[in-house]
Amino acid sequence: MLDAALARAGVSPRGKRVLDVGCGTGFWTDFYVKRGAVYTGLDIARPSVERLRERYPQQTFVHSDVSEADLGATYEIVNVFDVLYHITDDAKFDAALARLARAVEPGGLLLLTDLFQDSPGLAEHNKMRSLARYRRTLDSLGVRFESAPLEPTHVLLNSDLGFWRFLNRAPGLLLALDRLLIRNGGGRTPRHNQLLLAKRAG
Repeated sequence: MLDAALARAGVSPRGKRVLDVGCGTGFWTDFYVKRGAVYTGLDIARPSVERLRERYPQQTFVHSDVSEADLGATYEIVNVFDVLYHITDDAKFDAALARLARAVEPGGLLLLTDLFQDSPGLAEHNKMRSLARYRRTLDSLGVRFESAPLEPTHVLLNSDLGFWRFLNRAPGLLLALDRLLIRNGGGRTPRHNQLLLAKRAG
């Protein structure tokens, strides 16, 4: 999914400075490092940062809250997957999104995931925001996206599978099924996570 999105944008990670916000267990760390990126990971959880520093000693890792982080640099790719909807305070959300937009260098890409619609009541620790809310902040900082820029990130992963929840023990199988469903038009409903790809003018 991310490979395809970057290809559509005409961008290869090789040699690019990448900021990965919410690096967590290192899923996207591995993705970018294997593709030759110059990688910086940021996470609010100190144990995650410490583990990743041990696994990837040649890369840079920062322990910080993205709404407060002094990023101090710009990046050609800023990767923010499944992070911003965990910021339930609106002022902190606005601060985080503004910091991320400013961290994208001219001509660089910002990749975000969310439902991109106001969805109250999903969970106390999540607050989804509309595409219009994202657009207002990003436009004001010179980061633009097309009128229909969204692509689904998954269909089954992170979903309540009901009777089929035992499949959560086979994430590789779920990922393969997700890819098949997305290729056939799945994941385009309001309850599925979407990927937004935006670009700062060069």
